[in-house]
Amino acid sequence: MRLGLCTSCFENVSLPEVLRWAGESGYQSVEIECPPLRGASTWYQHAALNIAGLDGPSRDAFLASLEKVGLRAAALACDANLLDADAARRDASLEHLRRLIETAGTLGIETVVILAGRDPALTLSDSIAEFARRMKPIAERAEAAGVQLAIDTCPRVGWQVEDMPGNVAFCPEMWEKLFTHLRSPAVGLALNPADLAWQGIDPLAAATDYIEKVFHLRAQDVEVLDLRRQDCGILRPGGGWWRYRAPGLGSIDWRRFIDRLHELRYAGDLVVKHDDPVWQGDLERLKTGLALARRHLVQFLP
Repeated sequence: MRLGLCTSCFENVSLPEVLRWAGESGYQSVEIECPPLRGASTWYQHAALNIAGLDGPSRDAFLASLEKVGLRAAALACDANLLDADAARRDASLEHLRRLIETAGTLGIETVVILAGRDPALTLSDSIAEFARRMKPIAERAEAAGVQLAIDTCPRVGWQVEDMPGNVAFCPEMWEKLFTHLRSPAVGLALNPADLAWQGIDPLAAATDYIEKVFHLRAQDVEVLDLRRQDCGILRPGGGWWRYRAPGLGSIDWRRFIDRLHELRYAGDLVVKHDDPVWQGDLERLKTGLALARRHLVQFLP
């Protein structure tokens, strides 16, 4: 199991600089955000990878940047809403995902992290069925390219409508429906224990039950603020009664969680997703937060 980080937490820092810092700081892999980029003249824009700019020399430069600091590209990530109610935006996102799969296959990167998203006008069950219908040909393309599609498990509460999930793949019940509708060996999960813990779902049990479908793992912790929850109740998931923390600064028992991953023979990457409000605000605080996360997690890794 390799310990990595998500590049998306860096703002106004170039991707080559992010890769250099990650490698020199002891991280072993990276999950790289790949949004559709307009106007980018190089193979990166800030900390994101510009797949449209990856011609021969640019591809070599990207791979050399990884190799120079001993990093592995654990995954490419596409954060677009694949159930967007706007047909033009949805079709553009699906086309970008097709290109991303081709890019990952060419680069030898095994995993692409995707967001199912949601159309707020549809029920959860109808959203799952619609997602499966649209994704079937894309999953077949991923199979042919040797690429795994790992679906983000973040609820995205309040993203579209206040206190409503903006992503249908947020809990085991929805995963079961999803895998029933979309039967593909190329489709699995990008599991984040923090997003389960604040919902009251045991991350250890979820990882155990779905380990065969866990293609990618994000390391993020969560802190529940009990006094605030007394005021707003659990029916206001966006009410500020929980917040993300760096691993080791929240409620998740990483010793037990990682030990279970070893027991289950999980051989993928564990990448730190940094959204800790305490360790943000400027670049040095961000780097300190990532260093604290790594320091806590490495003690449980061989």
